[in-house]
Amino acid sequence: MNVKAKESRALKAETRRLFVEAIDSLHRNGTGDVIFGGMVEDDKVSVEAVAGGGQDRLTSLIVSTGRGLGGRALTEGTPQLTKDYGIDPYITHHYDEEILGEGIQVLIAVPTLRGGEVTGMMYCGHRKNYNAAAPQTGDLVKRVRQLSVDLGRLRQPRPPEEPVETERLYSDLESSSREALRRTYAELRSIRSGVDENEMRQRLTDVENRLADILSGHNSDLFPNPTPTVSLSPRETDILSHVALGWSNARTAEALGLRESTVKSYLNTVMIKLSAGTRHEAVSIARSAGALP
Repeated sequence: MNVKAKESRALKAETRRLFVEAIDSLHRNGTGDVIFGGMVEDDKVSVEAVAGGGQDRLTSLIVSTGRGLGGRALTEGTPQLTKDYGIDPYITHHYDEEILGEGIQVLIAVPTLRGGEVTGMMYCGHRKNYNAAAPQTGDLVKRVRQLSVDLGRLRQPRPPEEPVETERLYSDLESSSREALRRTYAELRSIRSGVDENEMRQRLTDVENRLADILSGHNSDLFPNPTPTVSLSPRETDILSHVALGWSNARTAEALGLRESTVKSYLNTVMIKLSAGTRHEAVSIARSAGALP
């Protein structure tokens, strides 16, 4: 097996691990009755993992572009919701046997994004009515946003190999110390995946990033991360510009002739694209990247 094939297999294995970790965490935290998802390959979502399913109907599910709720999310690149899957006239019903067979009434599909491109899909199904399910949707979007960040790190291209000055690396680490750091890093990621409180989760993420720097030989103090490349649609830019002015979703919707729910949907997509935890952080990141004045 050549080097590229090995790297591809390793990437798929790590990608699946991240999905399994996120799905198990959401299910343990009570975010939904049935959580499932997977990566996009050849414009189709291949379900990688399922938590809470009763009949293994979802394990091998493959969702095509434009079909079902996930197919619509795949096409539009935005989170999608149906409050009563069985009678929803705005989605196709190609996957009724699998979804309804699990007793799912409310279904949410949230895409993972990288540079505006849909890379995967996370589904959250509820066997109860929408009013009972709605409070958990925020946790789902936050977790998928973090998953997008984690998947993006996996797919970052390797920099070309070149001589690096010794003083810029953490060169005093022995192999045994590096191995201990790797185990610590893995444990920290596991802990962070189960933390719901935003501030603590961000602090754990910062520590995780510093450990990753040490393991890779990168000193973040000497080599700061570059400003991320941001690609926003004209409508996303319009909405984020109003947020930058301190406008509420309702006022923004009125000014742009949109529904408030549409504004919220666009903002969720923007926050996922920018890996932002809040709307104000999204404004800050977009301005740093030159996407907003």
